This record gives sequence, C-alpha cells and structure tokens, in this order.
Amino acid sequence: MRIKTYSSDLSAKSWQVIKNILPVKRKSKWDLSEIVNAIFYLTKNGCVWRDIPGEFPPWQTVYWYYRQWFKDGTWDNINRLLIANNRMMEDKEWQPTTAIIDSQTTKNTSTST
Repeated sequence: MRIKTYSSDLSAKSWQVIKNILPVKRKSKWDLSEIVNAIFYLTKNGCVWRDIPGEFPPWQTVYWYYRQWFKDGTWDNINRLLIANNRMMEDKEWQPTTAIIDSQTTKNTSTST
C-alpha cells in the first residue's frame, strides 16, 4: 500500500463509482485503484510512462491497463459515469440538455471580417 498521496488521486467516493465498470481479464498482484491513480498522475503531470513514481505499480503494468481500457472504450465509460454522477449529486439531470459554442473556438472562413 502506498503511503504518499497525490492531488491526482481518485477520492474514495469516485473509486466506488467506477470500480465495478473496469473490465479485468487477468489477475494482477496490483490494486486496480493504484493503477488508475498512476494513470491519473501521468495525465495530470504530463510525464512519460517511465517517470511514474516508484510508489505506483511498474510503468509497464500501468501502460498495459491504460492501452486495454483505451481500446475497449472503458475510459469513455468512466468519463460519462463520473460526469453523470457529479451532475446528479448537484441535483441536475444526468445528461446536459444545452450546449454553448463559443465563437472564439469556432473556425471561420477566410472571407469573414
């Protein structure tokens, strides 16, 4: 068990929300929550796989899980689930009904003034 915590770590409540949707096809000696925390550490800090701190599982293991979950859509499912869960906790519908597109981020034609 890891002693040091990072700002990218999942809260216990968020872990309870996503743990049952993670597909596990092989037995691992590593705790899945630590693998997810290592992936979140990497994406938050923008480091390379080999620079994941030693408190986490080996980078090769973390990368293997990341690739599997990326290919099978697990990350998209986690994202949707956490957004829906957060919205429901705020007494909102689980899915947004309105979207706003900022003109600053929309491409224009070369003839616009």
